[in-house]
Amino acid sequence: MSRPITAFLVLLLGACQPGDFPDLDSFASDLPLVVMDTHGVKVDRDRLWDEDDKREWAPVDATFIPLDDDGLARLAGPSEYAGRGGLHIRGSSSAEEYRKKSYTFETWDDMNQDQDVSLLGLPEEEDWVLHGPQSDKSLMRNALAYEWHRRLGRYSARTTFVELFVKDHSLGALDWNDYRGVYTFMEKIKRDDNRVDIAKLLPEHEREPEISGGYLLRVDWLGDDESRFIDTDRCGCQFQLESPEIDEITGAQRVWLEAHLDDFEAVLLGDDFADPTRGYAAWIDVGSFVDYLLIQELARNVDAYVLSTWLYKDRDGLLSMGPVWDFNGSLGNADYFEAWDVQGWHYENPEFPGDNPWAWCWWERLLQDPGFRAAVAQRWAGLRGDELSDTSLGSDIDGWELQLEGAAHRNFERWDVLGEYVWPNDERSEDRQSYAEEVAYLRQWVRARAAWMDDELAGWEG
Repeated sequence: MSRPITAFLVLLLGACQPGDFPDLDSFASDLPLVVMDTHGVKVDRDRLWDEDDKREWAPVDATFIPLDDDGLARLAGPSEYAGRGGLHIRGSSSAEEYRKKSYTFETWDDMNQDQDVSLLGLPEEEDWVLHGPQSDKSLMRNALAYEWHRRLGRYSARTTFVELFVKDHSLGALDWNDYRGVYTFMEKIKRDDNRVDIAKLLPEHEREPEISGGYLLRVDWLGDDESRFIDTDRCGCQFQLESPEIDEITGAQRVWLEAHLDDFEAVLLGDDFADPTRGYAAWIDVGSFVDYLLIQELARNVDAYVLSTWLYKDRDGLLSMGPVWDFNGSLGNADYFEAWDVQGWHYENPEFPGDNPWAWCWWERLLQDPGFRAAVAQRWAGLRGDELSDTSLGSDIDGWELQLEGAAHRNFERWDVLGEYVWPNDERSEDRQSYAEEVAYLRQWVRARAAWMDDELAGWEG
């Protein structure tokens, strides 16, 4: 529900500004604005998060200010949401390495309980992400990949760009020292009617068909606590269970899921694995695997297949890949796994799959089937005529460059990283001295990568 800006934000407005930043009382952005008042809690301090991924929530007063009728957002303008919430740092290597932090945000009611809210045009929920791109100097790689995956008819996190202020001091007014730059406000992946829309599994669901779903799984960095994982016998895959949570799944449900995955692997690794009725196609949504591969390879994402990888199984449904997630080290923006090169399949680079070798087993087998490879080629050819054409891909980049141009100037005044190497940037990153050069590199890289895939996949059609 939209309501006028709250009194606390009016009192926060101050006049301190670095460089050539405007006065806050006259500041207007082409992007929605988000203000988080932590009441003096330094949310970026190490004590609020640790390597075991235990994050302490900082209670905040959150204000979301959408674009007004003139297409601009102002700090003193009407807010879409002004209420309670919780904030903490998110990420692993990015939380440790980057000065510009990313955050998980929850919307709360007045009793600090989770509350579903629609924010900036996104469907109602309580769990959100404020992703702060620092190594990605185009600011748009995640948003692009998610948009392209959605365009293929698959769910991926919806996004909108914002400019973020975090007031983490108790004295004085809000000023430009609280400015955190351009962020991608996005949905957190979870089971939900408006996100990963699968059945809710309850403790009493211990017989088929109810016990068959829904399950939401993630493949990521492995931990020491084996009880957190669903393991498979033949491939040795370890899946982190996201829904239901590991402390909520019953013993019967866990046994059923592990047996189902083991039975699938037995078929996948068997002699008749490519048979259209007895093989893997009876167990997985092949189209979802095809679309996942195409987005990951178009982006040449360093985490593809083995990290930041999600899959789900609905009740009485097939195993499905997705949503796609985490594309900072993609689209030419990494200096390892040969990710800077527009030529070559990501999965064929000499170091792959070093980060998590067991997770590659399913894909390795699928790619041995000429029928699967032909399906990939045919899908790509169709998409290149419309959804992923050069015109469509270029238009996405051009449109967001125009939208971000003014805010990008302020972002890079705050985070002076243009022309500097920020892990895992490609080796030529220091040659690009401006935001326009970063976007031009991205645009050229995407076009060249798609052209290489055109040539290569023409040979996969059989």
